[in-house]
Amino acid sequence: MEIRLDPQILPNSTFACGPGQGHPLLRHTPLYQTCFERSHRALDLTTEGLYKNATLALKELLAIPADYTVAFFPGGGSPALDAVLWSLTKDSLSGLAFGAFSNRWSQQMAQQLSSQVVSSVRTLQPGELFPQELPDYTASLVVLTPNETSSGVQIPNDYLEQGWNNRGKDTLIAWDTTSCAGGRLLPPNAYDINIFSLQKCFGAAGGTSVIVLSPKAVERIAEVKKYRSVPYTLDLAHVVENARKFQTFNTPNTINIWLCYEACKWMLDNGGLTAMDKLCRAHAQHLFDWAEKTDWVRPYVADTNFRSYTTPTFEITNPHISANDINAALAATGKPNLADGVKRFSTAPKNTLRIACFPFVDINGVSEYQKLTATLDEIVRQLCK
Repeated sequence: MEIRLDPQILPNSTFACGPGQGHPLLRHTPLYQTCFERSHRALDLTTEGLYKNATLALKELLAIPADYTVAFFPGGGSPALDAVLWSLTKDSLSGLAFGAFSNRWSQQMAQQLSSQVVSSVRTLQPGELFPQELPDYTASLVVLTPNETSSGVQIPNDYLEQGWNNRGKDTLIAWDTTSCAGGRLLPPNAYDINIFSLQKCFGAAGGTSVIVLSPKAVERIAEVKKYRSVPYTLDLAHVVENARKFQTFNTPNTINIWLCYEACKWMLDNGGLTAMDKLCRAHAQHLFDWAEKTDWVRPYVADTNFRSYTTPTFEITNPHISANDINAALAATGKPNLADGVKRFSTAPKNTLRIACFPFVDINGVSEYQKLTATLDEIVRQLCK
């Protein structure tokens, strides 16, 4: 069926959950104004320039303690997750698996470690969206995903605080905050390791991640080598050594770091993380209010305490409406920002829509989301004719 849409009603923002939209002004920046064609060892980029400035801006924005190490890591979140597993797991691992990314980290990647590592990962039981059983907070490494991108489920702040307060003496708490860093107020300093890609709330391209390490985590790096040989590219010792000089241990995507710095500056100038949290909540609330008024869609996560407001997911309740048809209609508009639609993640329920609510999707409020929901309603109206 051909869907006809008035081009005047279509939004101009990108609602895909990754790579997410950059700041509107940065989307039109000529490439030569970034740090293209420059050496990653040039002092005006590293110890005296961009890498240092971006590191300090991230520390300020996310309220990272002064004695924590912040490192830019090559590749997206997955290589960073691997590096943390290999460099920081001693003899035991625990965590939660309740979606594609938390499952990948705590199970699929962790299985590549020695079979001598005792694993006690809590998984979903039939009908659950979040595991009922708590992680083993005495394990050497506990891995948590505060916002599960694939399903729109979040770990509440009080749960994260509880984990930090109940950790064992030799336990490290690791977070993957790829889908919320820069857009969600999390419990301050309640982690030893924080990993996130720059492609979501910070609006950079894929291929660059950040690893934040507490002093305790840095000490663990040398200790773990008694348990296993760590591949060179996953050895966080090199990463820490260079990060302390505001350098990287191999060639990074400098343009992504530049985009991160520009994003941080804008966020700090416009109210900091508190304001970004409020902006993401406003984006999501418009969608939740819209869903409540419609007769064909509802939030996938019923419990608001566990409902992500950076990557919310919506379940289509009308059996005659297909998420695939909606996304095909969005792609058929020919607008690049709608080419990826509002698609579900591959492992999520089949008839769902996933909509990014990152800060830069609409820096002024919810007008772009109003256009999106009006467009979705019009698509559904025509599909039901």
